[in-house]
Amino acid sequence: MTDSQLVKNNLPKWLKYIILLFPFVTACFQLRSLDNDFYFLYPTGEYILKNGFPHTDFLSMHSDMKIVLQQWLSTVIFYLAYSRLGMIGLSIVLYICFAAICVLSYKTILLITKNEQVSAVLSAVIDILLFNPFIVTRPQIFTYVILLLEIWLLEKHAQTKKYKYLAGIPLLSVALVNLHASMWAMLFVFMLPFIAGAVPVKIRSFKLEANGSLIGLMAALAAGAAVGFLNPYGLENMIYLTSSYGQNKLSETIAEMRPADLSTHYGKMMIILAILLGVIGFFVKGKKFSVRYFCLFMGTLMLGLLHRKGISYFFIFGIISFSYVLKDVEVKFPEKLKSMITKRVEVFAAVILILVTAGVSAYNLIKSIDEAPGKTAHYDRLDEVIEIMNKSAEPVVLYTNFNDGQYLEYNGFHPYIDGRAELYLWQNNEDYEYIGEYYDLRSAHMYYRDFTDRYMFNYLILGESSDRYLLESLMHDEDFELAYEEGGVLLFVRK
Repeated sequence: MTDSQLVKNNLPKWLKYIILLFPFVTACFQLRSLDNDFYFLYPTGEYILKNGFPHTDFLSMHSDMKIVLQQWLSTVIFYLAYSRLGMIGLSIVLYICFAAICVLSYKTILLITKNEQVSAVLSAVIDILLFNPFIVTRPQIFTYVILLLEIWLLEKHAQTKKYKYLAGIPLLSVALVNLHASMWAMLFVFMLPFIAGAVPVKIRSFKLEANGSLIGLMAALAAGAAVGFLNPYGLENMIYLTSSYGQNKLSETIAEMRPADLSTHYGKMMIILAILLGVIGFFVKGKKFSVRYFCLFMGTLMLGLLHRKGISYFFIFGIISFSYVLKDVEVKFPEKLKSMITKRVEVFAAVILILVTAGVSAYNLIKSIDEAPGKTAHYDRLDEVIEIMNKSAEPVVLYTNFNDGQYLEYNGFHPYIDGRAELYLWQNNEDYEYIGEYYDLRSAHMYYRDFTDRYMFNYLILGESSDRYLLESLMHDEDFELAYEEGGVLLFVRK
């Protein structure tokens, strides 16, 4: 019996397609804006295509700082898309990735549950939760697709024990280490639940059969690790995760590296799902248990709780693994309702849905040509500051904070720091602990004149809330004058 014959075809086609298309249709009604990280991704991609792979920094003022461009291929894709087609090009990239996520999440859940009702509903839930705020102009959109494809391949192998599905793991490894190397190690972390599931367990009367080949999985893991060297920076790219995260000052600087706030909407959703799994697993499923799904759920739940950045991975892979306990759920549809939905009605509804989606998408894309996505009032203020600095008769030695640095780099300046936080760690740049210095400055653990005189800044762009200590100090310093103040953006100039 084939896989398609095992699927419970208990969901009317018209309803299945409405559920599956709903997240994508609603996404088409929303204009995407430029993520703040785009402003250092774009010039990075441009530099690579024009000059090759750099090994020292070319964006900030720290030209001696060693760098590893762990997401180099993503930056090239974003640069080509935006330089050729503007926001339309970026939208195409985003929506292609989102469409792949929609398809893969549905296919994977259907593979696990063989239940169209559960698969359609849960995949739609994943897609709705993910689109805002996680489908943005960052390398993570490629990571979601790669890891979803990995889980699908591993699940196919677990169910069939065919080795051909494991052959794709090394290819995914090469793709991820070049698109988003800081997440490369996660490719192998996500294999661990399937490796654990491939080990037979027998404890007295409790017995679990092995799912998949342990030798095959270990061989795929080894092959995937070996081909990781196929990137411009070799081993440094591969171990980027271990040298870049888990630093206290880094987590204090980057909000998404902090633990999840359980009082928020997403935090509550994580707790509800965890409780649901426990209740259903204990009271409903009884002794039916799957090692790989349990490990995948608990692992991604822990990832989401430890770091806000991990919440999206819990929503994708936690919900997918959660689907296992719902595979027997069925909702019967009245025969009268089925008889009312004729083939003609299905075709008419499909045509209307396609026309509306295509029309709204075209309108949004055309509208994006005349607008400047990402140009908030804050960026307008920075543009006014840039105009002042462009009139400077001397070279600009510029301080900006962590959030504004990349926008100034995008406009041709070389500021003190930008959003590439991990590059400013000493163990990565082998030059200086800039992120620690920045943290000490913000928290008033160092004297501001020691900082300003060390670099001899002649221009300092401050945020009213993010640079409080420096702002209050410069206000009373006779060597600096306030040249601009508007909407929380201030420019100080050395006299």
